Amino acid sequence: MSKNTAESIDIPVAYDVVICGGGLAGLTLARQLSHQLPECSVLLLDRLGRPLPDATLKVGESTIESGAYYYAHIIGLEEYLEKTHLEKLGLRYFYRSSRGFAHRPEFGVADFLPAKSYQMDRGRLENHLRELVADSGIDFFEDARVREIKLGDNAPHQVIVRHNGRDRRVYARWVVDAMGRRRYIQRRLNLRRENSAVFNSAWFRVGGRLSVDDFVPSSETSWHARVQQPRWLSTNHLMGRGYWVWLIPLSSENTSVGIVAADAIHPFNQYNTFDKARAWLRRHEPALEGELDRYPLLDFKKYKNYSYSSKQVFSTQRWACIGEAGVFADPYYSVGSNMIAFSNGLTRKLIEFDLADQLTPEYVDHANRLFLTLNDTLTHNIQRSYAFHDNAYIMALKTIWDYYIGWTTTDPQLYHEIYMEPKQSKAMSDLIARVVVAQERMMRLFEDWAAASPEPRTCFAFIDYIEDLPTLKGLFVRNLPDQAATFRQFTRQLRESVARIEELAQVIFFMAIEDALPEHREYFGNSPWINIEAISLHPDRWERDGLFRPKTGARDLRELQGELSRLFVAKSR
Repeated sequence: MSKNTAESIDIPVAYDVVICGGGLAGLTLARQLSHQLPECSVLLLDRLGRPLPDATLKVGESTIESGAYYYAHIIGLEEYLEKTHLEKLGLRYFYRSSRGFAHRPEFGVADFLPAKSYQMDRGRLENHLRELVADSGIDFFEDARVREIKLGDNAPHQVIVRHNGRDRRVYARWVVDAMGRRRYIQRRLNLRRENSAVFNSAWFRVGGRLSVDDFVPSSETSWHARVQQPRWLSTNHLMGRGYWVWLIPLSSENTSVGIVAADAIHPFNQYNTFDKARAWLRRHEPALEGELDRYPLLDFKKYKNYSYSSKQVFSTQRWACIGEAGVFADPYYSVGSNMIAFSNGLTRKLIEFDLADQLTPEYVDHANRLFLTLNDTLTHNIQRSYAFHDNAYIMALKTIWDYYIGWTTTDPQLYHEIYMEPKQSKAMSDLIARVVVAQERMMRLFEDWAAASPEPRTCFAFIDYIEDLPTLKGLFVRNLPDQAATFRQFTRQLRESVARIEELAQVIFFMAIEDALPEHREYFGNSPWINIEAISLHPDRWERDGLFRPKTGARDLRELQGELSRLFVAKSR
């Protein structure tokens, strides 16, 4: 089909793709299609018009490496991001301490990571993307309200849009729902899957640099000196039982502050207004709350029961749900942009196959299964740990474990787009299955460990998860983007990474035994090697589950054991 001009929409017109919703997901998909499928005619619709406000437009300012790679290199925003937004100083966590903020165990980095990520002012970013999309020749209607989507079976879909004071009808071979939490297609087709456990969030933006560096007196020179860059540049997490509080910097010199909590531990009505949020922070994060009078309040917003999934997000009937119109993973690891990158990449592939008359039900099933499994597994894994967010020792080890998983499986797939090829994904499935089983066992281990040892005898002052963990750093660097890498090279790297994951599981298991079940350490001798698919803190099950019958050959764990043990010290009594 040929491109259509904006003026011609007064009469019914047809497009290859109509994207309903011009937020971050819809804008980036439109730009990706214009770059990778230039022959495809696209109409983008959004209810908002320019200019969008800086600082207070939308939540979701933090990216991690995969999402940042998508924006910088797939969408082509690298130069813009470097000039206009803030390079991120990684994720940073401060765990509870009764001795003041300077004594809170800190898990972060001292300097910027080998791969870049960014803190993004959503208003500035989306204004820029709107200009790029409009200049690319894509038809873009702002101040346009989608009133109805009539999904066709084999016939084109119809989109009824209110624009310039009247309703207009547009035909589409593909319709993409990117209208956020309106979740139009999900509601229409009864596809919504809500989270059974309730997690809520309230957030606000303040004018100025609200930094954790200001929580600690300048006289604490060693605390300030251990991080070379301003901690304000990190996505800072203030951790407590059942919650975390974020502090995220914006290029507009403002700061985003948010409370995220499990409703069963911190009911939403305790912090769902700004005055209540301040009272809640006064109880749980007094160092932060004590600084707020210095900064003007810019806005206050909230989500109740924020995370959800779907039964389906892609269809052989040529529709897709992207961004928050599809799923919303827990924001703890700043994975929202990753999920946009995955869903947009798969949507682009579906459209490409369809226009070439190569789209199959098998590929659509692959795309749904891959994307929804990733979202649901991420959210489930994250939310199971809220109950022990205050346990610095266990949470540090769980975070290290999660980074091993993310940096060796999920992130490289996005870099190489191997996840979009079902034959290649199937070839990797046996390796990934080993990780999936180990992940579930390790999550149960962390939960049982936290229940058995709510006050571990071990702690730490500061862990730099790059420089203090050379094995993890090696995995990270080895899996940085390399578009020239072949599938054989990628699978070899994945196989080696899975071996490192298996070794880490062994080491963490024995650290848990030392802390929670020291009387059982003698069961394993001097050179233990176990079956990680049978890991647990239940000695009565070990023999039955096959813990002492490993499925792989023993390897020397002493170097990794030393690497991790050096991070921690015994608490003074």
